[in-house]
Amino acid sequence: MKLELTSTGYLHISAEEAARFPTGTVIVLVRGEELWLMPMSHSGAGGLLLKIRNSHGDRSVFVQDLLPEGVPPGFRDAVWDDRFGAIRIPLLRSRTTA
Repeated sequence: MKLELTSTGYLHISAEEAARFPTGTVIVLVRGEELWLMPMSHSGAGGLLLKIRNSHGDRSVFVQDLLPEGVPPGFRDAVWDDRFGAIRIPLLRSRTTA
């Protein structure tokens, strides 16, 4: 899957991928050289809000404050990891663009 990290610090997620987060909230962690998004079990538990971007249901989440210095904006080749129940996104930009 392709996800975009914008120059304003938002991570854009398609509606199809956002369906993995039914409460509309996520845990965001930096693990090594990856950003991980994990679903919250219920919205009252906290986490970051997935904002609705458009009528298609695409979402975005503000992650700028969590990123290490020097992470460039751009598209990323992300994967869903069943073992950890997380979308894993490399912090370095993918070589291809969407």
